[in-house]
Amino acid sequence: MNDFYIGNLLPDTVKDKSRSHFRDPMFWDRMMEWPHPKKFVRKYREHMDEAVYQGFWLHLYVDKRFFRDYIPKVAAFYDSDGRITDKREETERVFLKKQRESVTVDQYLSEEYYYGDYTRMNNWLWERFHLPEDLEPGEDPGIQEADYSAVGRILGKLEEYRKVPADAVKQLQVFDAGELVDFLEDIVTEAMKQGFEE
Repeated sequence: MNDFYIGNLLPDTVKDKSRSHFRDPMFWDRMMEWPHPKKFVRKYREHMDEAVYQGFWLHLYVDKRFFRDYIPKVAAFYDSDGRITDKREETERVFLKKQRESVTVDQYLSEEYYYGDYTRMNNWLWERFHLPEDLEPGEDPGIQEADYSAVGRILGKLEEYRKVPADAVKQLQVFDAGELVDFLEDIVTEAMKQGFEE
């Protein structure tokens, strides 16, 4: 199980996540870019029986569904004329459906809103899903798009997030914790049923 969780962390070990998340270069100008798990499976098919590769794939699958299917339920992106857009350069405002308020892109992508919600949810999710207390980096599995030497740094960040009280989840600005958990449970169930195809 340790290797599966480490695999889940690997896509985030690099600063430029375009390669590690197998994103399509045609959509690098979009607010919402999502991974292409099939590309990962095609490249590493002979390793897909290994837990670390399965964890990496699940990270990509969840991110794809999260950005494609969940984010539109909680946020909408508008240009300077008030029209909906999906282009990063055109986006001036982000409408947060939970708060019924409009914020700038910089505000949205800040600790006050989007990224802050991840921090506020982290410990609550950890406890809810009974995630392991201690993970060991193990051996480098050879996934070229990841930086295995950075796993220790990621584990250190997780330890910092664990210091945030679980009840910080009550202060979410963008996400609804209950709806998000339902969504995640559904898509992980789908992922396990269909296998390593999407």
